Amino acid sequence: MDHWTQLSELISKSHKIILSTHIDPDGDGLGSEIAFYLYLKSINKDVTILNISDTPDKYKFLDENNYINIFSEDFEHVVEESDLLIVFDLGDFSRIGKIGDIVIDNNIKSVNIDHHHLKDDSMYELSIVDTKSPSTTYMIWIYLNELGLAEKPLEHEMALALYSGLVNDTGSFRYSSVTSESHLMAAHLLKSKINPNHVFSNIYENISLSKIKLKAELIDSIKMFNNGQVAYAVISESMFTKTNSNHTASDGFSEFIRGIKGVEIAFCITERENEYKISFRSDGKYSINDIAGLFGGGGHYFAAGCKIKKNDLNSSIEKILNECNRKINNGN
Repeated sequence: MDHWTQLSELISKSHKIILSTHIDPDGDGLGSEIAFYLYLKSINKDVTILNISDTPDKYKFLDENNYINIFSEDFEHVVEESDLLIVFDLGDFSRIGKIGDIVIDNNIKSVNIDHHHLKDDSMYELSIVDTKSPSTTYMIWIYLNELGLAEKPLEHEMALALYSGLVNDTGSFRYSSVTSESHLMAAHLLKSKINPNHVFSNIYENISLSKIKLKAELIDSIKMFNNGQVAYAVISESMFTKTNSNHTASDGFSEFIRGIKGVEIAFCITERENEYKISFRSDGKYSINDIAGLFGGGGHYFAAGCKIKKNDLNSSIEKILNECNRKINNGN
């Protein structure tokens, strides 16, 4: 039995379904859960979207009808009474926080749909992973095709969610994961009267002044190594305070650094309350998910991340730079 058939059987047997994605959600995770929510509603399923953290402002255009709920104690019973959890774009089960704890404690079946390398899939009844997929919404699109639901133009709201996830995780069709099938998916979804400029503008434009000021701080702090092939920056809490910006303002900074001419590997280290978050990007010549893996993280070959403890900053930077140097010298 193939995995899509298994998924359909699990859905058919379930009475109360929870959908979720990772903390600090992005367009792919949000688009996936909204599109899947609309599909489940269309077959009269009792379904709730429940996320562990708020939707960033730039993605709120996807949820104008307020399908997404943010987890609190008031929702604990909703999770406890469910019989199936489906998570999207997760990578690491711990990234749904207390929701995952309740699922495990109550032996609730769970399904993972993702295009990241998984650290551990032992908690899932079913794990559907395609690391070559450009986005998780692409995988949802494949499932809808398997069901015969994508033969005609989709309902606008579902198409918007799927298209936005694809745009988000392909950098608006710029990344190496983009294939002819990616464009075929986009072409079909555009038949549902999606405005591509509206999607692009929300995700990549409408930048706040505070983010511009934070980016200025970033530019001043960029350091270059290996004859300009490696670059990184550290964004401190004081920079966030100085520019009156929040942590989501640093989204995309590792990609920005990678865009510097000659840079093959870039990483941006962002200070949080009790830790540092590191985001890695590669131009496609060197894999960097294994570097993130050295610190318990992971992701795609050319886009990955991890977290480190506050007092490990300097030693971690040294370790990362040594690993980058090794890769460049060895050509892999």
